[in-house]
Amino acid sequence: MATQHPALDRVPDLPADAVRAAIGAEDWDTAAALLESHHGEIVFALSKVDLKVSARQPWLDLLAAHDGLIGELRDARDAASAELARLGQGRRGANAWLRELA
Repeated sequence: MATQHPALDRVPDLPADAVRAAIGAEDWDTAAALLESHHGEIVFALSKVDLKVSARQPWLDLLAAHDGLIGELRDARDAASAELARLGQGRRGANAWLRELA
């Protein structure tokens, strides 16, 4: 039985720092694009790996970390959306007060 080339066992690096930096800058498009690109790398790499002979745990750890970053992005976007809604309500309330005072 032939063994597969060791390079095909390489788990793609998760761009966690870049994704978190984009999330911190509220650059949702960049964060999503980085995760989408990484997802493509995972799919491509897994298509070349025989998990019957390769260690599975690094892949499972990577997928869990990837999913965790997706959750961080979703939570940050939801929080930003909620804050925008809250600010919009405050603005509407302030405008109502201004109309009453005029």
